[in-house]
Amino acid sequence: MEAVMGLICANYNTERLGALTEERPLASLPFGGRYRLIDFVLSNMVNAGMRTVGVVTPYTYRSLVDHLGAGKYWFLDRKLGGLFILPGSIYGFKNMSAQFLVKDMIRNLDYISRDSVDYIIIASANQIYNMDYKKLVDAHAKSGAEVTLVYRAENPALWERGVFLELNFEKRITKMVQLAPDAPRGEHLPPALFADCLIIGRQQFMDLIGWYQAVDHMDLMDILSENLGNLQIYGYEFTGYLGRVYSIDSYLKCSREALLPENHGELFFGKRPVYTKIRDGVPTRYYNTANVTNSLIPNECLIRGRVENSILFPGVAVEADAVVKNSVIMQRSVIGRNSVVENVIADKFVTIGSGAIVMGSNDHPLVLKKKSAM
Repeated sequence: MEAVMGLICANYNTERLGALTEERPLASLPFGGRYRLIDFVLSNMVNAGMRTVGVVTPYTYRSLVDHLGAGKYWFLDRKLGGLFILPGSIYGFKNMSAQFLVKDMIRNLDYISRDSVDYIIIASANQIYNMDYKKLVDAHAKSGAEVTLVYRAENPALWERGVFLELNFEKRITKMVQLAPDAPRGEHLPPALFADCLIIGRQQFMDLIGWYQAVDHMDLMDILSENLGNLQIYGYEFTGYLGRVYSIDSYLKCSREALLPENHGELFFGKRPVYTKIRDGVPTRYYNTANVTNSLIPNECLIRGRVENSILFPGVAVEADAVVKNSVIMQRSVIGRNSVVENVIADKFVTIGSGAIVMGSNDHPLVLKKKSAM
């Protein structure tokens, strides 16, 4: 794995997450009680033995850089290799149908060209999965492919957006179909969803970028789609859990799926841990009146009320006779006495007053902005 470097493209955002991404990039969106979305792909790379990883940052980079630092918590604060914070090329880019913009690649060619690795794994930062990248590298090397795309066999009707792949019996990709948000589903989408992760030879990658410098507004996936007949592009099937965050609904959906025992065990309790920035704190205190079922609750919380099918973050207080159900409550928020919170995503430092009833619907959760009070 020393012959492989990583490139995480975090320079994309979406308005479909509303207030949750007004002040932070999608990559640093909190998830699962103590993590950020970028922790999953970054941990996959570190667990595979990769020691050189670059992160392309957006203009709203502050929270992302604060979280990553020098890469200490991912063992990337190194003299050789390590974590590289790379500049994004555009400002306010909010087209989630793009994965890997060529303009970003051109701007950071120095990062890629000065290393002598054989392969590059390129991935987005809004995917939730725990994958063994060593197997991906082995499969790519054995197949003789020039590019290998990770995919998951999926029913296209389950997804609002994505790139769907058509493969032949040798798993060579013969067609790519882009499904944009709110676009008609159609009846002939291939049942193989691209997982926003690929491996390509370093020199092959640099050649491709060099050929398309004049049209740097393109996405790498558009380039690959144009060259399906010229390049050996194969697929690698990932069979584990895959969550994709690109809207408020998908964020709450993935949060609920993380509570399922099979998914929770695969993501967090397997042989490949998910690393994150460590913040020391006191243990959570459960009072006699507390009633917690099927929920994730980290340290520093105070639980006096009822929490059901929900995810809390450090420092959350749920007062006596309060009910939190099917919700995500982020850091340092307070749920007041006798209040009811259901199908809600509350950002940091939100205050729900005593006796308040705050409810969204199962399909359309209510989002409470950071530092808001109700």
